[in-house]
Amino acid sequence: MKTRILMVCLATILMAGCMSHAAKQKKADAETLEAYEAELEALRQEMKIPGMSAAVVKNGELVWARGFGFADIENSVPAAPETPYHLASVTKTFAALVIMQLVQEGRLSLDDPVSRYGVNLPEGDKVLVRHLMSHTSEGTPGQRYQYNGNRYGQLSQVVQAATGRSLQEWVYERILQPLGMEDTAPSPPAACEGLSFAPTCERVYAALAKPYFLDADFNPLPGFNEDYFNAGAGLMSTVVDLAKYDAALDANTLVTEATKQQMWTPSVSNSGQTLPYGLGWFTQSYGDMRLIWHSGFSPPSTSALFLKLPEQGLTLIVLANTDMLSRSYQAGHGDANNVLSSLVALTFYKHFVLAPLYDQPLPEIDWSADSSTVYTAISQVQDQEVQDLLNREFEARSALASSLVDLKVLSGRLASMRTTAEQLAKSLEPQILNLYTGVYEFSDMGGLTVSVTRAGNKLYAAVIGSAPQELLPISTSRFFVPHGYDFYQLDFSPDAVGAQTYQLVMTLYGMSATGRRK
Repeated sequence: MKTRILMVCLATILMAGCMSHAAKQKKADAETLEAYEAELEALRQEMKIPGMSAAVVKNGELVWARGFGFADIENSVPAAPETPYHLASVTKTFAALVIMQLVQEGRLSLDDPVSRYGVNLPEGDKVLVRHLMSHTSEGTPGQRYQYNGNRYGQLSQVVQAATGRSLQEWVYERILQPLGMEDTAPSPPAACEGLSFAPTCERVYAALAKPYFLDADFNPLPGFNEDYFNAGAGLMSTVVDLAKYDAALDANTLVTEATKQQMWTPSVSNSGQTLPYGLGWFTQSYGDMRLIWHSGFSPPSTSALFLKLPEQGLTLIVLANTDMLSRSYQAGHGDANNVLSSLVALTFYKHFVLAPLYDQPLPEIDWSADSSTVYTAISQVQDQEVQDLLNREFEARSALASSLVDLKVLSGRLASMRTTAEQLAKSLEPQILNLYTGVYEFSDMGGLTVSVTRAGNKLYAAVIGSAPQELLPISTSRFFVPHGYDFYQLDFSPDAVGAQTYQLVMTLYGMSATGRRK
């Protein structure tokens, strides 16, 4: 009897101990989420983002999701986990999955020349499907990495030609519908015209977070999203739906484990150099940890981040209704190929990976102090990994500050360019402008055509099917079109010396494409 009582007591003590551990873990998880939530809201305000939604997935389960700020400022509509946003380049991961599914089925090969599918590039038959998927198609294919969303977008044509069906159909039937992603769809609704899921596209598009960008005083102004769909961009979604997508990736329900790892393995150049991109995903290491990710950046009103730590079973998803989530490292202040240039990624890593391994509270840094004070405080941290992460955060915060200064400069530059253009336009002669009118075809952009017309002493350009935009003159042969904080530059020049046929070079964010008049 005494032995039985002793055993019951021992079992009770052990059970209490287990419950105590579980309770402690639950409390620690809640504290982690609370701290992360508070810091994420502070970052949203520092980045001047009107509305943002975020989610954390752990071992395939959505453990936290929340909206911050407003999806619609004018009507006081708060951002929520169910708020849809444009995904910009995060769309590339969906396109890559569809292509790899087709590869698994033998319907196309990564080593197929894209010219076989009607994609005509200057490099000709040397450009393979894998080169477009890994951003290694330019110059000597496979030799170097050069991110090019326009070229990646031409994978839509590859899918269409290989299967006779559009990429949007495959994305819906192979990913969105099976996973119950009811708030995800291609945009704009015209991209779904005639398809069974067209009503979903219209519904999601109507519910999109309102787009914004910032004026010189960082006040939000009505912005715009890029409205097109191809393999490179154009999906709309919510963080809740993307959590379903993430869980399916981890469960290998969309592609096999081997295929997934192939996508997540860094590409290697012809000369043996390891590159920062796999097939549809960025992939990098930090210490002994893999970071698999993709950002979205479509100025002035779209930004996104999808970050996976596969070995830790952790994923962060963040969507915003300005480009400020990604601008500080995508627009030249940080390393666009390094996700740890992102403040929200660093904060996630700090709270969910580093803090649980650190045997004391993480050091608190007064980031508002002058640079020398911050640097001194970081240098006094004894733990090397913590110090390294804080240094990265210092760099990311400095990049954000520089980016905000740039926005003021850019706003001022555009205002000055507009004033100059108004004066120059009065002196432009119609016979000069007539030389530039016509339809230009951009083979590098999948055969995109731009129509240039004249009315009085003004030129207008329009992508076929869209409203024309006035070309503001910089000189007699150079023009610009404002695009958020920046501008498209359009240069007209003869095809050859003495030729009467003109070509049009369009440049934005340092990337140029040449169109020849048809």
